[in-house]
Amino acid sequence: MTDSSSLTVDGPAGPADPGTPPAAGRPRRLRRSLPRVAAALVVCGLLGTGIAYGITAADRTDLPGLGTPGDGRWPYPEQHRPPLPHGAPAPFAKTPGATAGGPSGVHHADLGGLRLTAPEGAAVDLDKTGGKDAPDTAAFTAEYEAPSGDLLRRHLADYAPRRTASRGCTMPDGTRARVHLVQFESAAVAQYFRLTVLNDWKGTVVNLRDARTVVRDDGYESAVQARPGDVLDSAVEVYRQTGSGGARSVRYAYLFAGDTVALVVHSRPGGTVPTAFYQTVALQQQLLS
Repeated sequence: MTDSSSLTVDGPAGPADPGTPPAAGRPRRLRRSLPRVAAALVVCGLLGTGIAYGITAADRTDLPGLGTPGDGRWPYPEQHRPPLPHGAPAPFAKTPGATAGGPSGVHHADLGGLRLTAPEGAAVDLDKTGGKDAPDTAAFTAEYEAPSGDLLRRHLADYAPRRTASRGCTMPDGTRARVHLVQFESAAVAQYFRLTVLNDWKGTVVNLRDARTVVRDDGYESAVQARPGDVLDSAVEVYRQTGSGGARSVRYAYLFAGDTVALVVHSRPGGTVPTAFYQTVALQQQLLS
């Protein structure tokens, strides 16, 4: 609110005589103040640009937890990608032709280190990894109801994944969150698994527990927008349960990143929180890209 004393600075205290020309003091003062106002606006603009640049130019190795109190997001710690083996390229390195590490889309880093870490305050109840000699898909297939789980187990025996990793936790509000990573021999095998086992031209082929009836959740793309300069080398399919057929409300997403397929699941009695789920999917997508 403007202080009343400021209204008398540029004009006479009493009413002006109608026959008297208007005083020239106010226009002169306005002209003198214009350069100062313009300079202030330029400084504000530069500060805003600098803040925006600082946010969008963050190191892609360290991913912020994206936590904002009160908006439904979870207090994730900062995420760190595991180091690459010596001489191995990043999975989507923009290099001409094949590299010494093989074709594009291969994740050479430790797969367990590419799992999203649990939020603060969560109780971790699942932590499994399976190496090249003994990939363990039991935690992944356990997410599916019968007969989908049996179908997946038979297909995975044929597709022979190289490595697997799973992590799950339970939040104080009762939400169970799980992340499963399954790495195949190549991006082509992973894509074939996607198109022939998980989906067909009609939609989903296999059903998660408590999620027999689902629809595509288009809210993810509008809620999670890539920052300028981000290149997310992964495809995302997001689903939400419809109806009330299950004991728990379910949201889940498939991430397809080169040779790796990820499943992210949130389930909770009474309903899941979309913001927390979108946040979880976005962070896992960034880790794999």
